[in-house]
Amino acid sequence: MIHHLPNVITLVRFVLIFPTAWFIWNGNYAEALILMLIAGLSDGLDGALARGYRWTSKFGEMADPLADKVLVGVVFVLLTIQGHIPFWVALIVIGRDLVIVCGALTFRQLFGALEIDPTLVSKINTGLQVTVLVLTLIDLSEMEYLAHLAGVLVDPVGMWLVAGFSLVSGLDYVVTWSRRAISEWRSSNAN
Repeated sequence: MIHHLPNVITLVRFVLIFPTAWFIWNGNYAEALILMLIAGLSDGLDGALARGYRWTSKFGEMADPLADKVLVGVVFVLLTIQGHIPFWVALIVIGRDLVIVCGALTFRQLFGALEIDPTLVSKINTGLQVTVLVLTLIDLSEMEYLAHLAGVLVDPVGMWLVAGFSLVSGLDYVVTWSRRAISEWRSSNAN
């Protein structure tokens, strides 16, 4: 049973989405920040356990990045609704994820199994998104000196970095999966 521990940790991360969203919605940014940090640490822990002990599973391969994306997406949307993140940044971040999900579903429908393998650009993108969200929550938590420093780092530099890496990462996925689709199509037509 212990080999399911990474999956249990991932499920806990899914559960953390709801109170994190509740705290943000109600302006309790320090509490939301704590839950975001717990989610981030648990993401690292479940990944280390899965890789280190080979406790990997198909569920974990799908659920782990999904938990990250849902949490990041929810926080981006809520902070945008509240006016703390520019609409155009959230549009790029959410739009990128929607393009990737639609592309993955289309690929799976047309060609079958899809191997999900995050690229380095995508990992940097996710790291930047989480960093900007955490810094935004620090800024909103009014933690004196840290809040001022976080605010300076986030706006506008952090927003432009997130937008830029989201666009590059999304384009990278589109190009990579288009090449895979063309290759699959050629293979199936050659037979």
